Amino acid sequence: MILLKNYFVSTTEDVDVMTIVHEVNRTIKESTIVEGVVTVMVPEAGGALAIMEPLPELVEQFRHALQIYPGEGVELKSRSKEEIDVGPRIAAAMLGRSLQMPLAKGKLVLGLREEPMLVDLEKHGRRREFYVQVMGDPAQQAQQQKPGQRR
Repeated sequence: MILLKNYFVSTTEDVDVMTIVHEVNRTIKESTIVEGVVTVMVPEAGGALAIMEPLPELVEQFRHALQIYPGEGVELKSRSKEEIDVGPRIAAAMLGRSLQMPLAKGKLVLGLREEPMLVDLEKHGRRREFYVQVMGDPAQQAQQQKPGQRR
């Protein structure tokens, strides 16, 4: 079974690092999948994903660390002649615009207190879209399959 949902968050004119664990868990619950994989993806440039603890001090240090990426303040013209900021695109490419996390017993398999985080690197507020896809076995099917049994 596969369930794909999209969500939107509003971002600010600063680099935003926000937890999306509630949206991910909502999608898992709606899917009834207990064993499988969860994929999260940001479709537009300038957005990225990370897994980390949502501690304010850690998030602030993460924001500072993002300043090491080159291209800050550099603008180019796209093929359609619109101006684009280079820095956010480089940082997003380095961090990655998708995450895959294992799902076991209906829960994400992550470290203690870790959560999936959406990172918006653009320097202007916007409505940022992201997708959550859950793939795997629904609860009934997972219970019927014996441990070690292959499908």
